[in-house]
Amino acid sequence: MSEDLISKEVEAYCGKCKTDTLHVITAVKNDKIDRVMCKVCTSYHKYKQSSVSINKSPIKKTKTELKKKVKRRTRRDKWTRLLDNLDTELAIEYKMDKEYELETPIHHKSFGFGIVKNVIDLQKITVLFQDGEKILVQNLQR
Repeated sequence: MSEDLISKEVEAYCGKCKTDTLHVITAVKNDKIDRVMCKVCTSYHKYKQSSVSINKSPIKKTKTELKKKVKRRTRRDKWTRLLDNLDTELAIEYKMDKEYELETPIHHKSFGFGIVKNVIDLQKITVLFQDGEKILVQNLQR
């Protein structure tokens, strides 16, 4: 009987999507749903019962309707939050022979304004620019 449930669809809570979505049952233990796969984000996880009441018939939603509910942080979101917290006038001109610390605002002649997000080692840093993260050189000895 429990094998009959496998590959059936069920409404469940998806921790990755942070909402109730349509799932496919992938494992059953003791005649109870154990593991499911989210049809929106395709992640596998333990079954968490939907907040939709069992007495109510769940309304089928399309993938695009379910994805609209999910708010994901984009690179642009990170960039705008970064600009809100920093003063761009404090940015120093990027030069390969200088050493940079975390959270140092810099200005690169090609990429524009950025901030040091990670010091990889003595000669490499990761900088977040509007177009994304770039790995730049520091402490270059000529």
